[in-house]
Order: sequence, then C-alpha cells, then structure tokens
Amino acid sequence: MNGDSNKPIGHQYALAMLDGGEEQVRSLARHAGSQVTMDAFLRVQDEEPVPAFLHSALCAMSLPTKRPKDETQPILREDGKYALAINPRPVLQTVDGKPVLRSLGVPYGAYPRVALIYLLSQAVTKRSRDVYLGRNFTEWMRRLGYQTVSYGPRGTANRMREQVDRLLACEWQIRWDGTEADDNAFAVRDVKISNEYAGSLEKNGAFAREIRMSEVFYSHLIEHAVPLNEVAIRELKGTPTALDLYTYLAYRLPRISSGKGQTISWDQLARHLGNEADSKRFRQTVRETMQLVSAVYPNANVDLSGRKVVLNPSPAPLERKLVGPHLRLLGAAPAETAPRSSVAAKAGTPSGSRKREGEGTEPLLEFPSGSLSFGTREAAFRKIGVDRGHPWSVDKMADAFRAGFPGIERKRSEAEWLRVWEAFVVSYVKRRSESEGA
Repeated sequence: MNGDSNKPIGHQYALAMLDGGEEQVRSLARHAGSQVTMDAFLRVQDEEPVPAFLHSALCAMSLPTKRPKDETQPILREDGKYALAINPRPVLQTVDGKPVLRSLGVPYGAYPRVALIYLLSQAVTKRSRDVYLGRNFTEWMRRLGYQTVSYGPRGTANRMREQVDRLLACEWQIRWDGTEADDNAFAVRDVKISNEYAGSLEKNGAFAREIRMSEVFYSHLIEHAVPLNEVAIRELKGTPTALDLYTYLAYRLPRISSGKGQTISWDQLARHLGNEADSKRFRQTVRETMQLVSAVYPNANVDLSGRKVVLNPSPAPLERKLVGPHLRLLGAAPAETAPRSSVAAKAGTPSGSRKREGEGTEPLLEFPSGSLSFGTREAAFRKIGVDRGHPWSVDKMADAFRAGFPGIERKRSEAEWLRVWEAFVVSYVKRRSESEGA
C-alpha cells in the first residue's frame, strides 16, 4: 500500500479489497480511523447497483447547499454552455381564512436533492410522467432511506415536506448549448417539474400519493438522464455537497475521452456545486467530502490535490469492477466515450449490433418473453427470482421488469441480462417489503 496514503480513502479501500478482501479493508479502516467511510464502501460493494437517474443539467449545476439570504430570489447558474434558472413562484395559500399568494422560497440542502433524484428516477425507470410516492409520508421517506421519520417542528418529515413543496412550486429554465456532434442543444423555458401536486403532513395519513411530471420536463429528462447508483445515494443522503460532488462526477467523468483528462479551476467546480463559501474553505470542504464520495464511487478518478481540479476518464457509477489507472485495470478497458444516457440507444445504432465491455463475441438477446416458469434459457432467470425474490411471484416480478426497465427492448448479452435482472429483483423485494411493513 506504499504510495497510496495520499489517495482518497475509497481508492485505498478498493486497493485493499483487491489485495486481501474485506478483512484488509477493515484493517485499513481501523488504522485510518474511518469507520463511516468503511461502512459506506462495504455496503455499496455488497449490494447490487440499483439504477437511479438525474437530469444532466441538474448534475452539472446544483441547488443551494444552505438557506440563501433572500430565499425568494431565483437561483441562477451559468458555466460555459450551461445555464439554469430556478424561480420560486408564489403559490395560493389560505391565511386566517383568506387566500394569499406567498412564495415558499427556493429549495436548499440535502432533502430536495434526495427527493429530486427519487422523483426523476421513478419517471425514467417506469417510463411514465406519473410518479407514485406511497400510501403515506412515512412510507415514502423510508423508501428514500430515512429509517427514522419524526414529525416534530424540526422533524425529518416536516423538513422534507417543506423542501418538496418548495421544489415543486418552482419554475425552471434550462439552457444547454450543445457543442459535440451527439450533444443536442435545447432550451426548456418556464417549466414546472410537476403540474399537479397537493398533500398534507398528517402523521401516517394521506398525502400526495402521485405526482404528474410536466410533459416538457419529462421528455427532456428521458433524453438527458444520467445513471446513478441508488445504493450510493442512500449513503450520501445527509450531505448536500457529497450528493452534488457524486452526481457531478457521475455525469462528467464517463464522458471524458482524453487520456490526459480535463482540467477545471476550483472556481468552476464551485459554480457547478452551487457552493458560495470562500475559496479556501470550499477546497477544504470538497477534499474532505471526496473521502466519503470515493467510498461509494471508488472508480471516480479525480485529482483534488493541486491548484486545479483534474478530471480523468472513469467508468460510470453502476460499474461494479474496481478499475482505472488510479486503482488497477481489471478486464477490458472502459469504452472511450460513454453514452449520454443509459435510457435509450443512440439514434441510428442497431440495438443488436453494439458490443459492451466484457461481452466479447457473446450473442445479444432479448429479455425472455412470457413465463419464466418454463424453458431452458428461462431457468437461470427463474433461479434468481426464486433465490433473491422470495416470497414474491417470479412472473409478477418479470412483468414489472418488462414494464419498467428502461431499454427493455434493447438486446444484451445473457450475462448482462442476468445482472440487471438480479439487481431489479433485489430492489423489488426491498420496496415491496418496506411497503408491506409501513
């Protein structure tokens, strides 16, 4: 491990895992005094990745990390080809029995980030503008990873509700001037994430069970969705800067094709992350935050040690292998360029002709149609459903997978189908179990 002590702790854990497995990771964590990051690393390594999504513009430009001095003013973000405006429009409320228009303010902190990722992930995964939240607010928050849900004045439920109300009351303007051949320019003006939202915070009571996303925002989300790992989001959910750094790197690093990487200034990174701290404090915060981010995204190859930030080509967060020159290259090298989204194939590329990492000449197939209870090929899928999906019906899970998995019509290798099917089954059982237990 000599020479590795200056690497982020997640990179050191990855090298320890490659050298000696979990015991060596634990030994390193005891020496470094990093129990929190070790737990996050091991949980992400133990669980199958669960796809989550965020609009690329929101990966590149973030919400405020803290309450702004004037929270009724629009958020304006601009950096190069990106521009974002989030305008907190007034909403109609009843005060002392009279209707009044009142601005709720802009969303800030970790809660709206986690809620936004959930809402957009559900829309992309289910290919629907209608996002079902759950039977009550407690159930929904538990699905987001908050195991303790409190309803006091400063309770988690109250704070989440306030931020979701702010988030959904805002109007958004997004401008993206594409410069690459496959990077389409677009502008979305005066768009609300949701057209319909209403609810209450009654303990274990009814609230807005379903949110209907605006059609314009939804259509651009489908085109510009960036894949994330839901397991990692759960580990970062309490720290807005960690969520911002993770989503920015997840968007940016897989799209870098230059072997030398790309260099940006610390001021540019601050604009991306929406952090208004002074430069010295911002650098210290990001370097400290990278320790946790590297634990859930060890493949992220970024150098934060110098006067500039160096971004290097890296696999997307859903890649389970520990790869890259900052770790060790295992198996085939990652593709030189990454797709703009895992939701849809590039136009003009036949779905059956693409070759993915590690597939070699393995034939590309469709997901099995019909019942998984019969058939030779279906046996492997059936075994995963029985072993990992008990007590739920394998065929019902398969129907849900066909209805909700993005790119279900695309052909893939058998190994890839089995991998994504197993990840779906694990997620399905978890969600159903939480729903039944709420």
